[in-house]
Amino acid sequence: MTRRVHVDAALSGLLVALLAAQVGAFIVSHSNTFDEPAVIGAGYSYVRTGRIELETKVHPPLMKYLFGLFVSIASPSFDAQSPALQRDWPYAFGHDFLFHNRVKPEVILGLARLASLLLSLALAACLWFWARHWFGPWGGVLALAAYVFEPNIIAHSGLANMDLGLTAFLFMGYFLLVRYLENPQPWRLLLSGALAGCALASKIPGAFFFAWSAPLIWFWKRKPSQAIKANLSLLLVALFVLLTLYQFRFAPKLGGLLGQMLPAVFVEKHATEQHYNFLLGQAKLGGWRHYYLVALAVKTSLPFLALVGLGFWKGLDKKERQVVGWPALSYLLLCSLASKQNGLRYVLPIFPFLCLAVGSLARRKSRKMVLAVSGLLAWSALETLSIAPHYLAYFNELAGGPANGYKILVDSNLDWGQDYPQIADLLRRNGDPEIIVACLGNADRDHYLGPHQDLIAWEPESPNPALYQHENSAAPSREWLIVSASILQGFGLSDPKLFAWLRARRPLAQPGHSSFVYDISSDGLSHFNIGKIYMRSGHPALALRQFERASRLEPDQPFPLLALGDVYASLGQTDKAVLAYQQAQNRTRDPRYRLLRPVLLERLKNSGGMPSGRASAAPRV
Repeated sequence: MTRRVHVDAALSGLLVALLAAQVGAFIVSHSNTFDEPAVIGAGYSYVRTGRIELETKVHPPLMKYLFGLFVSIASPSFDAQSPALQRDWPYAFGHDFLFHNRVKPEVILGLARLASLLLSLALAACLWFWARHWFGPWGGVLALAAYVFEPNIIAHSGLANMDLGLTAFLFMGYFLLVRYLENPQPWRLLLSGALAGCALASKIPGAFFFAWSAPLIWFWKRKPSQAIKANLSLLLVALFVLLTLYQFRFAPKLGGLLGQMLPAVFVEKHATEQHYNFLLGQAKLGGWRHYYLVALAVKTSLPFLALVGLGFWKGLDKKERQVVGWPALSYLLLCSLASKQNGLRYVLPIFPFLCLAVGSLARRKSRKMVLAVSGLLAWSALETLSIAPHYLAYFNELAGGPANGYKILVDSNLDWGQDYPQIADLLRRNGDPEIIVACLGNADRDHYLGPHQDLIAWEPESPNPALYQHENSAAPSREWLIVSASILQGFGLSDPKLFAWLRARRPLAQPGHSSFVYDISSDGLSHFNIGKIYMRSGHPALALRQFERASRLEPDQPFPLLALGDVYASLGQTDKAVLAYQQAQNRTRDPRYRLLRPVLLERLKNSGGMPSGRASAAPRV
């Protein structure tokens, strides 16, 4: 017996070390995701000023405060008079704080992410204790193995965002409530309420805790008076913790939060607000009832899903199935009713419960079950190791693997701006070709990529003066276009078909699985389309460069010259516009372009003033 205990303890320790190693590899190899600068900057401002006003209209303060505490270890510089800080622009302030600091952004980012890693380790320990308590020593090992080899858990354990913190506090609070109901010791109930308060102070869906706790207490406590007393105790402790974290004097900031305390209210609000989502190649306002079912089916490994199914079918007894299944099912159901469906991360809190169900398979000691579970766990481990360290981009075989995941899901499921280091490494290994960049995310491109030409740039809250400052050379020997998965699919763009011409093309590479690299050195059509994008976004100088490139690369095509003339005309350079129209007219001798001749004659006729058309209105190539 002693030897067996030592074996399971050694395996558990090894699994925890493996979790830390995997998350650590993710932390040091990825740039910031979209929201991280905002929450890190806000958190450090809380630490330095004692005030929690920045960004509280989006998220409660606890996780941001934790990130700020960890970042304070490096003593970064801090501008208390920053205009972005004064105007409550968390994204602008966070970008400046992260990339214009005396401390390297990698250090700031790594320290902030360390807070999520430690919370994940605490969650893993709680999962191990619960599974061990219910299913024995090997139950703890199985549940922990399922957790350690789940790519979504690993990815979010290495990000400075709210999702892992919310998941940890919800699960640990619920575990202590179950332990209290099994063995009623008041300290367990009080600590459960405190953790529920921490969940509320991490992210608004922390209110789900009370949708779980109330039915559980009524189910377990047969006397109504005892159930009412336990529920009130939980609620009062949670509210006290929440008010404490809001420093009491900032209690008015709770207005928006308290209005969403009940899950029903939370779902109603998010069901009526229209959010932009993407699923199975389609982008639209509003959600799908089956969004998370599809996301679970393609973004979790097949062996993990098989283990979870076996756990609920063969491992858990009826009472355990209710205790474990109710939180997972209710959270998944209510999120499926919401309009905001930008990532599987929104249902991350269900994952520890699924892992707990896997732990129940330790009860089934038949040879067939042992072989099946062992084989599925080995397969799960291979799946996870095969994607390392790009865990956020994991897609299983049903989706065609990580290379094809963008056809089903984008945004924080795959492309959250985290892969700039992988792009930079690819550029270095290929002699640093000149690049045009159209990527999601707000990482500092100059920091990671050096000189580059911006095509699509996300500018939250205020324009970034560093964007669109560089123009590539007139005739580079090599030039690459880098487009991230979300942009390629048109997610978040006013015209979802803006990059449709690229979707059928085979990229040179997919760094980090989230970005697509195309060689456009001799590709006139791509330069022409890029020029049209610049005209639509109000950058005529950059459009000129692209149309000139397209004209040289496609010497028989009149369209680039027509577009070039329109740009010159819009800039008031009439002589150059006339010359471009005349050159285009010379190229219409080919019968294929006879319909273009009247257009050019009209342009030449009106060349003394503003032409009647624009590049975007020119006939398509």
